[in-house]
Amino acid sequence: MITRSIIALSLIALSTINPASAASTDRLNTAECNVPNYRNAWQDDELTGNVKLAVLVDAKGNVQDTIVISSSGHIALDKASLRASANCKFKPATNGSEPVWAQVQYNWVLN
Repeated sequence: MITRSIIALSLIALSTINPASAASTDRLNTAECNVPNYRNAWQDDELTGNVKLAVLVDAKGNVQDTIVISSSGHIALDKASLRASANCKFKPATNGSEPVWAQVQYNWVLN
């Protein structure tokens, strides 16, 4: 019997969607995001793909909103990525309080 596992990686894009300043970009590159849960039921269907999200980050480093920019093609993986990104924690802003959009990408691959 072959056992497969899933890895979901979160990658913080190196630039903001609407860059306000170099300081904003720096704080957005230092995010901590949890790895989403991969359900056993998805393993039988071998669901894989990449989900790119836009996240709105407030001055305290919390995610205020998320939007799917690019779907994996599987609504289950997209929703799991949205749930995980809502708990990402970014470095707090040091130069203002305007929310800033950044990108997070989850790559769902089978090992």
